[in-house]
Amino acid sequence: MKTTITGFGCVCSLGNNVSEIKQNLFKPVSEISFLDRFESSFAKDYPVFQVSRKILSQKNESESYGFLFLKTALNEALKNANLKAKDLKDAKVGVVIGTSVDASFNCFDFYKEWRNEEYPPLDPLNKYIQYSPAKEVLKHLELEGISQTVVTACASGTDAIGIGAQWIENSICDVVIAGGADELNLIPFTGFIKLMIASKERCKPFDENRNGINLGEGAGVFIMESEQFAVERNAKKIGLVLGYGNACDAYHQTSPEPNGRGIKKALENALNQSGLKPGDISFINAHATGTLDNDSAESLALNAILKGVPVTATKSKTGHALGAAGAIEACLTLICLNEQKIPAVENFKTADENLELVPVSKNTEIKNAKAAVSNSLGFGGCNAALVLGSREKTANE
Repeated sequence: MKTTITGFGCVCSLGNNVSEIKQNLFKPVSEISFLDRFESSFAKDYPVFQVSRKILSQKNESESYGFLFLKTALNEALKNANLKAKDLKDAKVGVVIGTSVDASFNCFDFYKEWRNEEYPPLDPLNKYIQYSPAKEVLKHLELEGISQTVVTACASGTDAIGIGAQWIENSICDVVIAGGADELNLIPFTGFIKLMIASKERCKPFDENRNGINLGEGAGVFIMESEQFAVERNAKKIGLVLGYGNACDAYHQTSPEPNGRGIKKALENALNQSGLKPGDISFINAHATGTLDNDSAESLALNAILKGVPVTATKSKTGHALGAAGAIEACLTLICLNEQKIPAVENFKTADENLELVPVSKNTEIKNAKAAVSNSLGFGGCNAALVLGSREKTANE
């Protein structure tokens, strides 16, 4: 696989666009924020990574925050790719979007009224049943094309990009818009707390004293094009999708298979598709939620497949954005590839001898970085991995 990326856009707690995120990715995150968008008795106890108020204030009443984030990242990605919707009218276009919250939890008022036997109109429920973020993107751009919404829990964004790349590789599409979007929401916020895997402190991926996740939100979008389409419009290649792997271990509803069986298979599939060897991988952006079980299973898999490759964990800077996490992290991985450095894992202080994995604790230059892995784990045993390639350098670089 060698799928061309011509544009990308991202919004998360690190910034409203790729430029801001690039500036902040390699700086310490100093502030801890707490929820103030919805009521919860836990809101003041558990830190989260929220998108800026500047972006939040732009939401239309008829849309979710998740779709607002998706539109924001999409518009930046198209601009970054030097594409307008009109340029795609005669192209074979595909849209594949990963999400979790945005496909599920936006009918609170309806359910409350129904529970109180007020028998509200079914419009919100019908909208939920018919809703698809991927289809909404086509509507937003006034385009015809194929679409797919992917809901594989926290692997959704990674799967969406991998599926989109396969559409290009199999000549199904000339252009694919792929990524993920999710928002902070009451159900997952309280749910992770009830599961006792949320932390009242900043998360500590791979640390001996790690005790849980912090939630985040945002969106990441890639514009991918066929070689012919990109060449015909003289598009600049800013990166590559070189490989994609997916495997479901189906071990448990919420816990990973302890030995990392599914994670290993996803990594092996991604590497095999890329045609690269472990020694060709410059770094890994790990899923690294900061939970005991996830970090343990992931470290076993990484040691089995990519032992010794430098590891970063950007959730320490963005929180865990659920269905959007893989797409956001793919964007951050691409930034790192093109900047030739990876960020320090925040709050990592004490190595866990049981993991045999020590992530980078300071910003680290990765010279001649040509390929990297972005890894994702999800509930239900969903595992996905991407192998990404760096941009093409110009002759004078």
